[in-house]
Amino acid sequence: MGFETKNIRNIAIAGHNGTGKSSLFEQILFNAGVIPKAESVDSGKSVSDYVKEEIDRGFSIHTTLANLQWRDRELNILDTPGTSAFIGEVVASFRAAESAVMVIDAQAGVQIETIKLWRRLNQRNMSRVVFINKMDRDRASFDGVIDDLQAKFKKTCVPVSIPIGDGPNFKGIINLIENKAYLVHNPQEKDKSSDIPEDMKDLVESYRATLIETAAEGDDDLLDTYFEKGTLTEDEIRTGLLEGLRDNKIVPVLAGSAKLNNGIASLLNFLTFAAPTPACYAEAGVDGDGNPVDVTISSHGSMKAFVFKTAIDQYVGRMSYVKVASGTLKGDSDIFAHGEKVRIGKIFRAVGKKVTEVPELSAGDIGIITKVNALKTNDTMTAGQDLFHFNKLALPQPIYSLTISGGDKKSEDKMNEALHKIAEEDLTFTIQFNTETHENVISGMGELHINLILQTVEEKQRIKIETKSPRIAYRETITKPTQAEYTHKKQSGGHGQFGRVVLEVAPVPRGQFYSFQNAIKGGSVSKGYMPGIEKGLHEAMEEGFLAGYPVVDVGIRIIDGKEHPVDSSEMAFKLAAKGALKKAFETAGTKLLEPIMRLSVFAEEQYLGDILSDLSAKRARVIGQENLGGGIIEIDAEAPQGELQKYALDLKAITSGTGSFEVEFDHYQTLSGKLADKVIADSQIEE
Repeated sequence: MGFETKNIRNIAIAGHNGTGKSSLFEQILFNAGVIPKAESVDSGKSVSDYVKEEIDRGFSIHTTLANLQWRDRELNILDTPGTSAFIGEVVASFRAAESAVMVIDAQAGVQIETIKLWRRLNQRNMSRVVFINKMDRDRASFDGVIDDLQAKFKKTCVPVSIPIGDGPNFKGIINLIENKAYLVHNPQEKDKSSDIPEDMKDLVESYRATLIETAAEGDDDLLDTYFEKGTLTEDEIRTGLLEGLRDNKIVPVLAGSAKLNNGIASLLNFLTFAAPTPACYAEAGVDGDGNPVDVTISSHGSMKAFVFKTAIDQYVGRMSYVKVASGTLKGDSDIFAHGEKVRIGKIFRAVGKKVTEVPELSAGDIGIITKVNALKTNDTMTAGQDLFHFNKLALPQPIYSLTISGGDKKSEDKMNEALHKIAEEDLTFTIQFNTETHENVISGMGELHINLILQTVEEKQRIKIETKSPRIAYRETITKPTQAEYTHKKQSGGHGQFGRVVLEVAPVPRGQFYSFQNAIKGGSVSKGYMPGIEKGLHEAMEEGFLAGYPVVDVGIRIIDGKEHPVDSSEMAFKLAAKGALKKAFETAGTKLLEPIMRLSVFAEEQYLGDILSDLSAKRARVIGQENLGGGIIEIDAEAPQGELQKYALDLKAITSGTGSFEVEFDHYQTLSGKLADKVIADSQIEE
């Protein structure tokens, strides 16, 4: 049997790249007795970074799940990547967890990804604990990081453990709740508590007084007790911190060194009692009528679960990572997903790549279902044929695209198969065939993201993938009304072909695309030929006039025509209409339209001037700026898609790799002058 919901803790470890998240994860598993030895990340033997790409590059690419027990509680720990290119993994992990441990480098302090991840936690109103890692590092400063946190996040950050010295003088940490020290020891031995050094007792009392006061503010009854007695017991401190953390009023801060295996037991002790249980929360979804529904995480009610991550293993096959929201998910049972009955086999818990079969998962628990091809990320699993479904992951849109080709047919097939599998695992990566430009286009979260995927496919499939910038999906439109006529006439043996169309065209509001009116009076053209006429108009619009791009925002009126009692046909009128519209384009002031994107840039304030200058050079229109706190600004702008092809690279260069952006299509806008001439000339070369 699994643990009860109230005894489960789901915790994501997150932070800027290089803060030591995976090392902390490894030491947590060692101290919990899950692994016999904590391996270094560089060794390639760690539980977290076990995939070849991670070992070769020395950083996490995928989230790693590990299940462990500590003090009669079950903890599901999710170790997430720290590089923004793999933000999809973090989003999925935040969805599965109720709280997060934000790991911060004691020397570097709050970094750009710390701020961006903090904002994501705010969006979900998730509880968080800060672990200041690498206290043994030169120029490490516990107080400096606390001040940095307070300044940038305007949150009540309360130390729960404090370091004994820092940098080369780091000797361990003191847990203020337990009133115990955890001294630096042989890293191969588990972290253990001891008495507080005599020379630290005055400092401990000072910090502890602040902790007690903060804990009292977390609960009204405790506040009364504090005013009466002037202090709180250890259990009362725990209760106050539990309430404050669950309501996201406070941010507890702990310290240590994953490298020295110090402060790990103290962190686990704190998470065991203070990290919120899933029973405190609900998962949002929609019923069959589209009404919002919140499912309280509870063992009561019918089984409902959510697939938050998919991995396709070379040997195991498809692995669906699921979180149970209500009821119990049992192995070897029938469930429903996307309206269809699905048979699931075995259910597993995981410690990295090692899995252990379990008969069932309780509400709030996380596990893995294997070899069920019908399940995909974002799927809702229900016990019955329920139309309810959970909200999908709030993933950012891809920001960097390339056109790809495999050279020959065999390589192309291998490439497409491999990339489609990756797209199933990573929803921030897409591959699609653009029917307009006739290109295979892949998109992702930046140059690093895309390059890593392509290198992996090339190595595994032993193929060479060619890349280039995608063609821009320009449009054409007209700027003034005009009239034209065209007669399609062809004589041959037997029936000929005849159709005459007279039409008027005029611009319509941007975005309306097309309007059609049969304004013929007197029946000169039968209504039965109108479908053929419309087909011809659509073909002419699709083929374009200036550069072969589709024509849009055109209003067309058929005002006259002529038919033949024998030679007229739907095909004849289709060709007549097409010819008439092509002729009209010659005098309708045809112009090019370029796609305009809505752009949101996130960067440190120090780079504002350079970013604005670069946007100006890209013909962008800045709409507004907002200070997000923590020295981070958001710049909202509209910019031509053609100018943003390599913006991921440009912004990286401007901000030393710290900036990020989001982009989506907004509207089309007229393009003229030399820029339009170049687009037209380039299209003629491609033809």
